[in-house]
Amino acid sequence: MNPVEHYQDVLQNIEAAVAGVWREHQELTNYAVSRAYEAAINRYKDEARQFAPKPAGLTGLDAVLYQRVCEMCEWRLGRKPNAETPDLNPIPIEDLVACLRKLHKSVEFWTKKGGRQGYLQFIEGFV
Repeated sequence: MNPVEHYQDVLQNIEAAVAGVWREHQELTNYAVSRAYEAAINRYKDEARQFAPKPAGLTGLDAVLYQRVCEMCEWRLGRKPNAETPDLNPIPIEDLVACLRKLHKSVEFWTKKGGRQGYLQFIEGFV
């Protein structure tokens, strides 16, 4: 089973968090999204290995974006229950990392194809 194909809803949830930040801050770029995804990958990869996560070291919009991405990840891991979705099945942390890696690759692809906000413009059409 490919976790990325199985968890399309997780990808969409995380992208919705990113799109929410972009709606608030139109100056956001793919570079900030890439940095936030990379920091989240490192955080959850360390956690999966049972290491203490290192501080992300992000500031400004990068930090805001990272916080929103991590909030969504925590919810999908089942750590932040939501009254609207009490029957949500938590995703395994290894699968979450695979989803974050897929999103990071998507940022790279859409940056090459559409420029500095290409990824953001792409996800806006779906969320």
